[in-house]
Amino acid sequence: MKKILLLAIFLILLPTSIFAKESYEKIDIKVGKSLSAKENLKIKSKSKLKIITSDNQVVNNTNNKEFDVMFDGDKIYVKGNNFKLANFPQDGAFLISSDSPIYVDNIKRNYRGSISFRVNDKKMDIINNVEIDDYLRGVLPKEMSPEFPMESLKAQALCSRSFAINNYKKFIKKGYNLDDTTRSQVYYGKDVEEKSTDEAVKETLGEVIKYDGKIAETIFCASSGGYTVSSSEAWGGNFVPYLISKEDPYSTYTWNYTLKDSDLKKLNLCDASGVNLELTDSSKRVKNIVFNTSKGDVAIKAKDFRQKLGNTIIKSTLFDIECNNNKIIVKGKGYGHGVGMSQYGAVEMAKKGNNYNDIIGFYFPGTNIEKIK
Repeated sequence: MKKILLLAIFLILLPTSIFAKESYEKIDIKVGKSLSAKENLKIKSKSKLKIITSDNQVVNNTNNKEFDVMFDGDKIYVKGNNFKLANFPQDGAFLISSDSPIYVDNIKRNYRGSISFRVNDKKMDIINNVEIDDYLRGVLPKEMSPEFPMESLKAQALCSRSFAINNYKKFIKKGYNLDDTTRSQVYYGKDVEEKSTDEAVKETLGEVIKYDGKIAETIFCASSGGYTVSSSEAWGGNFVPYLISKEDPYSTYTWNYTLKDSDLKKLNLCDASGVNLELTDSSKRVKNIVFNTSKGDVAIKAKDFRQKLGNTIIKSTLFDIECNNNKIIVKGKGYGHGVGMSQYGAVEMAKKGNNYNDIIGFYFPGTNIEKIK
């Protein structure tokens, strides 16, 4: 009882938000799925779990290697052997830490750093508070193959670090910085770390990509298909001087797909006899499609065409379409939106002897590589 009372008193004296002072040394990542009320969670570590404050002061050593966590729809309960905290803070003021990685059982992954919680939309979010370069160690192997050449991995490390800092406030209203999905960057924690990607992070320690003194928007995709796209063309908005449309001889990924009967039915194209494509001006990607059918023309935006059939099937909007004998064949180039650095292109540049400075300079013209101050 005395322990719980002391924790409650300590909590009252703490600052109300961990975001009062902005720092890029650590970052809060939402990991896994949110938990609904009454769902339980187990947290384990090979070393003893500690309750610490956001500035690393130890509140309680707990003498536990395993915690049960439960969200009742209002409060968060953390329980161990001879330890219970009945109102765990929901603003990051307290964190669960350990000298070893922490295993989160419902995600089935181990994480460096600490674990805390937020409540959003009546659900509990699991937050991994981790040093930014340890975060990158769990990002790079999911964004690029660890077998790729080292200079391409270093270029990816620069992109991922700059992206994380540039998007530091993406989910700040929900109490964290980024999530572990493609909405931010794919992040799997400690379990995916590899020697080569760790080395790429280490060799670029503290380095970011800047333009005009500010950290750049380091967008990347799998393959440009031979021509990058300007960000304003892809998504609208203001022109970004270093995210431009340009020929890319290093990234020539090709693909093709023949629409199935279920696809034709989904798009109402069961008897298409012809097709007209409207292209964008600079990158030659398809903007709009008009299919000719016996019941009249069927118009569809290229991005909707890709979304309805699947982004892993129609891999980009850089394609041509043939209508032959009631068959629709899509022949395309590239994989992804085509903006910024092509990862396949970075690999080819590295194979040809270019270093990561060359790769960044090619895909983000006019930018500089600098150390974070």
